[in-house]
Amino acid sequence: MPELVFQPPEALLEIAGRLESAGCQAWAVGGAIRDAIHGLPRADWDLATDARPEEVRQLFPRTVPLGLEHGTVGVLGEDDAMYEVTTFRLDVETDGRHAVVEFATQIEDDLARRDFTINAIAWRPATDDLQDPYRGIEDLRAGILRAVGDPATRFAEDYLRVLRAFRFAGAYDLEIEPETLSALRVAAIHLDRLSAERVREELLKVLAAPIPSRSLRMYADHGTLMGWYAEIAGAASGPGWDDALDAIDVLAPHRKFLRVVRLLLCGGAGEEASASAEALLRRLKFSNLDIRRGTHLVHHYQPLVHPADGSATLREWLHTVGPEHSRDLFRLHFAAARASRSEDGQRALVYTWRRVHEELVGNAPVSVGQLSIDGSDLLALGLPRGPLIGLMLDELLAQVIESPERNDRETLLEAARELIALGGLDLLESGAEE
Repeated sequence: MPELVFQPPEALLEIAGRLESAGCQAWAVGGAIRDAIHGLPRADWDLATDARPEEVRQLFPRTVPLGLEHGTVGVLGEDDAMYEVTTFRLDVETDGRHAVVEFATQIEDDLARRDFTINAIAWRPATDDLQDPYRGIEDLRAGILRAVGDPATRFAEDYLRVLRAFRFAGAYDLEIEPETLSALRVAAIHLDRLSAERVREELLKVLAAPIPSRSLRMYADHGTLMGWYAEIAGAASGPGWDDALDAIDVLAPHRKFLRVVRLLLCGGAGEEASASAEALLRRLKFSNLDIRRGTHLVHHYQPLVHPADGSATLREWLHTVGPEHSRDLFRLHFAAARASRSEDGQRALVYTWRRVHEELVGNAPVSVGQLSIDGSDLLALGLPRGPLIGLMLDELLAQVIESPERNDRETLLEAARELIALGGLDLLESGAEE
């Protein structure tokens, strides 16, 4: 076996050293160890220790209680990054969602409660000792995801491990070991017992991976879309599923929510589809801001402006979708074109986006707020307070969208006077009644 060399941040080594100097053990555990073995960079490192939470807080001047009942204290290192330091634990009671733990004194006890062998590896910086009691390194290098101990027991302790299995198998391109897979399929029927927040955060972790399609495909192949993702479950057996997953892969990993939107688009686009998207986002308890953004993008995904459209049509589209959403809509369409390897489609999108971008940087007026007059000016002309003010501004905006040079205070005031004098006020009022 090649020699393993771990390169944690100096701040973590300082924290581990202080714990060891106080007579405590300090072991690096979790994703940082797994990723280092796999040859991947890792920003966040965690420690496990036999020190109790109160001891950790006494040893370090800058700490944050992240979950004292579970033994976790955040320690701010010399680099001002936060490192989680957690007391060794044993699970004494589980219900598939939560665990009651008691503190332990040995790293072996802590590793025994972990979900998969690739996550049950620990390294002690002070002595360079490596603990791998379940041969997780061997599994990782062989491309196998295997539960620690009895798979059925592991999944029954926390059903989120079903979704975690898909995430790890997809992220590290692992094959789920047969006994683990069999237990996973049995446990999957209990996913409805999980909290929405945990399911949502697991999805966002999947979508932060470079190639999330591998994990999402496992969601579909093992029937776990039903329930939490019912609105898109049917799409997984349709002809567009693979294209959708390819488009999600194309979107940049840091645009996790756009990847969520592309997943929602498996249920279609338009007003009806946006209602389904809203139901899914609310079920997963996304923020109201995300819900508004997601449903808006699904609603207005189609139609997109065309290369042959005139400038006024581009501005009308910007008015309809909102300038702040235009880039996201084009990103979604670019992803679809790249995923389908359509060079003509990509060229058309580049050309059209350049024209839309010119309208944006030119500050083309596409909203009432960009008009050179406002409601107070119309009141001064004698227009009564009420909905007619908004209708008049909408009419003036339509004129400006068609001819941006008309966005001049005197020009707009004269247009408003003409509408009133020519009976346009009556027309607007009848439009309001309709």
